[in-house]
Amino acid sequence: MRLHHRFLAAAALVVIVQAGAAVAGPDSVRQDFLDLCADCHNADARGNGPLTRNLTKVPPDLTRIRARAHGVFDEKAVYDWIIGLKMTNAHGSREMPIWGDWLMDEAVEDSTSLETARAAEREIEQRIMAIVKYIETLQK
Repeated sequence: MRLHHRFLAAAALVVIVQAGAAVAGPDSVRQDFLDLCADCHNADARGNGPLTRNLTKVPPDLTRIRARAHGVFDEKAVYDWIIGLKMTNAHGSREMPIWGDWLMDEAVEDSTSLETARAAEREIEQRIMAIVKYIETLQK
């Protein structure tokens, strides 16, 4: 019987996470950008955030991704950079946090439930992709 209750709780968590992601609007995406990216890339995404003086390399101007890539905005590459699957030389010695790991730790907290981890993974993928889409709107 307990297994059944755990399954229902996990299913409810999935529904709540998905509902939250579905209603996440521009304000929550901008807030995610400000919380995760702006300290280094600045609120305007130009790479001159308040923490840049503490970094060995200046963060790239995120408004020029398309321009640097000859007119192409590669969503997958930007997603991979944010989540930590791909790093460019611009980030040198991994001064850029691996946001995928950080967000996963935040989402699952002390849970060891596989269902919680799966729900968190979907939520994180959606949040990161929303940030990618937001950065795309900033391209010059």
